[in-house]
Amino acid sequence: MVKIVIVGCGINGLSSAIRIQDEFPAAEITIISDKFTPETTSDGAAGIWGPYLLGTTPANDVYRWSKETHNFLRDTWKSPEGGLMGVSMLPCFRVSSDDDFAVPDWSDVVYGFRSLTQQELQKLGKPSLKKGYGFVTFTCEGRKLLPYLLNKFKMRGGQILKAKVQDLHTLGKAYDIVVNCTGLAARDLVPDETVQPKRGQIIRVNSPDIKWAILNDDDDGNYIIPNQDSVVLGGTHQEGDWNCTTYQEDTTFIKTGCAAIIPSVQDAPLIREWVGLRPGRPSVRLDMEVIQHPGEKPWPPRNKTAKGSRKVKMKESEPFLCSNYGHGGSGLTLFWGCAKDTADLVKTATQMYMQSKL
Repeated sequence: MVKIVIVGCGINGLSSAIRIQDEFPAAEITIISDKFTPETTSDGAAGIWGPYLLGTTPANDVYRWSKETHNFLRDTWKSPEGGLMGVSMLPCFRVSSDDDFAVPDWSDVVYGFRSLTQQELQKLGKPSLKKGYGFVTFTCEGRKLLPYLLNKFKMRGGQILKAKVQDLHTLGKAYDIVVNCTGLAARDLVPDETVQPKRGQIIRVNSPDIKWAILNDDDDGNYIIPNQDSVVLGGTHQEGDWNCTTYQEDTTFIKTGCAAIIPSVQDAPLIREWVGLRPGRPSVRLDMEVIQHPGEKPWPPRNKTAKGSRKVKMKESEPFLCSNYGHGGSGLTLFWGCAKDTADLVKTATQMYMQSKL
């Protein structure tokens, strides 16, 4: 059986590991990462389902991945362990000051999608709002889901190693298939200079009376997202900013903007402020290639996806590299769908690896 390693243990790395285990329950599967829950970006996110900051990622991919994840959240929410896994259902508003704020492609994925009336928009504390939509969806709290999935991975025999990977090619000498889910770290590891941080600063407060979420899609918009034990006030999306400490001006912006929507949050008890760096990229990268020695031509060409079991001339020692990173602000919206495609690529790689031994 092939040896598989996943690099990175945020929500995309861990969910990919679980879905690969589903396909290959007897395989030797290892996760290597320098950060595990509760230290990942996924742990700090509010986790509301909704595609966000995905650049030019093809709309059909976004729809497919996000719907697969929404279905997973629905089934999890219905299960006895749904609450423990951090999955909750709640009503949500997404609003904008843009007259061209179009009905999203995913409107048929969520429940009860509708347009907001002007009277409803006027009550949301920002006179410039022109359009908005209401629907019911899920929140998925990484700080609860990741420990659950990590325990599941280990109970199934998965191995973990805390280390910082410096070179994917070196890993290819020890494993047959390498899965790169390193998020922002892919910028240096691949290297992929198109990966950039999208800095997000939030405030968590204690305000149990808030039962609905609102997200303003304007560039200077705020959001309020209830979690099970707190309410998340946000936020920012500062591209290229690597600072992981809070800015006072951002704190003021968040408090002022959110209080204009729901005044009670102004005096809500503070739990913590937090900064996370989203793994921004022009589009999500999800593909497969053979790890090459210096001077060899790559197969398939970079940014192409390997599908099927096409026969290629290769040496036994040539390992495969599957990439799954660059999810912007949508890691907890796309993860289960992207993990499925990653597992499918690993299945293809396994078939091709076995063919190379014939």
